[in-house]
Amino acid sequence: MGNSRNNAFGITESVVHAPSANHPYRRGMGMFSSAEWVVFFDDFTGDVASNIPAGWDAAIIDTGCTVTNNNGAGGSILFDSDADNEGAAIYLPKSVQLNGKKFFMEARVQMEDVSAMTFQIGLSDLTAVTNPEDIWTTTTTDYIAFGNLDAATVSLTYDKNNGGTVTETNTDATAATLSDSTWHTLGLSFNGATTLGDGCLKAYVDGKEVASALTEAQVPDDLPLAPFIGMLAGHASTADTALVDYFRFAVQR
Repeated sequence: MGNSRNNAFGITESVVHAPSANHPYRRGMGMFSSAEWVVFFDDFTGDVASNIPAGWDAAIIDTGCTVTNNNGAGGSILFDSDADNEGAAIYLPKSVQLNGKKFFMEARVQMEDVSAMTFQIGLSDLTAVTNPEDIWTTTTTDYIAFGNLDAATVSLTYDKNNGGTVTETNTDATAATLSDSTWHTLGLSFNGATTLGDGCLKAYVDGKEVASALTEAQVPDDLPLAPFIGMLAGHASTADTALVDYFRFAVQR
């Protein structure tokens, strides 16, 4: 086990902190809620009612699309989209504010056809909630989103105060390429800076850094944002599905 040494409280570090050997953004981050950390983890073993998994705040669902239990071993949920530009999103309360706080978020996901769909995780202030994609587009005043956009490759996008969406190019094209029907872990991290600089926000696929924020003025750090997961089918008359095995985030108090 990585990081298995005892800490000052006699608890093994692998219990307190996420193993970081292959996922550097987890290093030193809290693993359970405490006086120092706010932590959310969902293995999706609970019920899903009206497209909303237990413990989540709400869902935005296009007609014909659903979020349901997948009934797989260990728990997972299924996003099912029935047609082009149709999809679903779920979100939590606005509980994450980045300014001066270390943060990471990750989700283990599997997509039926990565080049024919959009899948996103991130943070949003949810000013427009008519369509699922409003959470991760410029119709939202402040957001950070990471995932694929009708392509096998991923991208990091973000916007602050509708100042204009920034899309970062991949720094590792090989690592940033997703495969159909394959589990991948998508991750985001923020370094806790109070004065933002290039690279304060980073994105990862399977533990490898693939993008970094280079326009720090557009990283939204000045208000609480809601963690979210969302997807859309992307080819005409094509249905698509995505599985989410788990989702978690950790942020300093």
